[in-house]
Amino acid sequence: MHASPSHLVFATNFSETCHAAIPTVAQLVDRLRAKLTLLHVHAKGQRHQAQQSLDSFFAEASNYPGCERALYGGPTVAGIAAYCRANPDAVLIMPPSERTGLPRPMHVSLRAQVLQRVATPMLTLPYADALPRDGSIGGHVACWITSRESGLELVRDAAGLARRRGADLHLLHVLPEVSEGLLMDSLFNDEPLAEPAATRWLTDIAASLQDEDLRIRIHVGTGDPRKQIARLLKRARADVLVVEHDAVLRRKLGRTSFDAALSESPCLLMCVPRRRDGIALPANLPPKTMPGFKFLPQRMKRLSFSTQV
Repeated sequence: MHASPSHLVFATNFSETCHAAIPTVAQLVDRLRAKLTLLHVHAKGQRHQAQQSLDSFFAEASNYPGCERALYGGPTVAGIAAYCRANPDAVLIMPPSERTGLPRPMHVSLRAQVLQRVATPMLTLPYADALPRDGSIGGHVACWITSRESGLELVRDAAGLARRRGADLHLLHVLPEVSEGLLMDSLFNDEPLAEPAATRWLTDIAASLQDEDLRIRIHVGTGDPRKQIARLLKRARADVLVVEHDAVLRRKLGRTSFDAALSESPCLLMCVPRRRDGIALPANLPPKTMPGFKFLPQRMKRLSFSTQV
């Protein structure tokens, strides 16, 4: 992820949440001096109407140098993924789905589907009533580190963003509650099990940045990640949260959804892809596990699931 992206892609379906996001997108374009593309994917047979809607949406954007309005036909996820693959250096901007006020047990998150198809950083916005005041300087950038494997690269991305904003950098980590399964899992990895160990680990990561001018604060919690991350974000007074693609997705009832605790967060979410050998990869959810085997460590859970009859 680039701390100062040069190309922003605003994916829109012309909903109320998309219209509410226009002022925030405009601030980002002005501050970053980035190229803006307004992207819409229409259903079959609706190109003419879609073109008219796209031309009238965010009319002021036409004043930005190099602004483009891209129209794709076909399935929404496939269209967004195709554009992102053709523009690998862009940052994708996607507002949340509209609130209905009613439970939506069969709702499928568009953002979750896109994250599983693209290796593009995604900036996703909170609901209109929680849009933050996105000042050009200062503020608080938080980084949620979920594992040693990706911790350092993720922190470097967040540190670059914090430097550009003149913001404090907050490193967040949530420890699971201690259980027999967790203790067994520790035999296979070197993840910290207690808050003092996690604090030392985050302190070492902060020191590796070698930036004396960057103000870095560390926050560690223990318990349910969804509840704890909301508490830590509030403590950090975060304006932006940098997090990996994988950490914002949840699998429930056979469907993949965007994490509810994060979607209700009042801060901007910068979802960055995990990397392997320097190559960005789409989101990858952990494998399913058999009911009744939650006490087992992750490696044994995968084994028990793959060998069931």
